[in-house]
Amino acid sequence: MDIVKTIQQRKSTRTYTTESIKPSDKEQLVEFINAHKTGLPGESVDFVLIEKSESKVPMKLPYGLIRNNKSYIFGATGATALARVNYGYMLEQIVLKATELNMGTCWVGMFDRDYFSDIQVENGLVIPAILVIGYAHDKIPMKEKLIRKTVNADKRKPWETLFFDYELGTPLKPDQIKSYVEVLEMTRLAPSSGNTQPWRIFYSSVRNEFHFFKKITNPAYESKGMHDIDLGISMSHFELVADQNGLKGNWEICNSDEIKIPDNLHYMSSWKCK
Repeated sequence: MDIVKTIQQRKSTRTYTTESIKPSDKEQLVEFINAHKTGLPGESVDFVLIEKSESKVPMKLPYGLIRNNKSYIFGATGATALARVNYGYMLEQIVLKATELNMGTCWVGMFDRDYFSDIQVENGLVIPAILVIGYAHDKIPMKEKLIRKTVNADKRKPWETLFFDYELGTPLKPDQIKSYVEVLEMTRLAPSSGNTQPWRIFYSSVRNEFHFFKKITNPAYESKGMHDIDLGISMSHFELVADQNGLKGNWEICNSDEIKIPDNLHYMSSWKCK
């Protein structure tokens, strides 16, 4: 998989064909899921791919319908911030695998829980979000185009509002970290709830580390843990592109006394460059 090309290709799909997932595609997806059961240190999720019957009433969303959908991927995890971060980190890798297979996907955080009432979840575990998956219809209805425009689906925040110099607290300049420019740019393109992009990344030249912080940009999303999922998605993009470019490192959560936390931000994790 050319991860950069795949990230650039992927976009949220809300209108699907009525075609079921092809056996060959399903086999590759399930094989990928089974081979990627562990995520961030100490975290794991068993994701499943299910298909609803065609007679089932379409799942409703706060902003309208997803059309012709009948296949979903989701898992159950703990109700902690770290578990939600890991959930986003792991499920986004499945999103990109589906994109490589020319399939459409849509992240759904605010979904109708009753729609999946037949799915049993162990006590203490939650389903933070689901992934709608299928084949994108070649004709996008006008309503969907308006929805995409309303949520700014194709827009991303500029570089200088997301990436910063840890020591100086100023926007990070690309020439300060040339080897990671593509990594950060593909992280900038990561999807997020309402396209809020709640991650803020600070590079420490002294420690040669990237510190990931969360900025609460939408209280409603934050209350449902969706900003944590978004952080995990951004971390997944960061690591996948770094790995493809031969930039080795690992995730660690630093002690609170090691990290100075900028105003209005919440420390989440750090990428320690090797």
